[in-house]
Amino acid sequence: MPRRSSAALPFSEASTSRVKPPDDLTGDARTVFVDLVLSTRPDHFQESDVATLCVFCEAVVLAKAATAGLKADGYVSAEPSGWLPILQAATRTVSTYGGMLRLKPAARSMTPSPSSEPADQRL
Repeated sequence: MPRRSSAALPFSEASTSRVKPPDDLTGDARTVFVDLVLSTRPDHFQESDVATLCVFCEAVVLAKAATAGLKADGYVSAEPSGWLPILQAATRTVSTYGGMLRLKPAARSMTPSPSSEPADQRL
């Protein structure tokens, strides 16, 4: 009997479903959540990632708002803009959580490559 490829194997619905945004995530953050989940593999996020993903999406929206505020108020003035610390904190959150969610190129490339050795020889 010929060997079946992994692509031909049936998947249960649970293994191919994507995480859904919680009801309390609204507006632009919800849009970021949906766009991000749909732009990754269906199995990239798990239910345990939803809370972290929500914080990440809120920080992305906050960083965009702070950037727009800085552009509107001017980047340089007599006093530092109140948007600057908000932008810094949001950018730090996006960077940290992006790594935790494996959204950065470096984090995605850290997945282990399959070994060429048989499993019993690696023990």
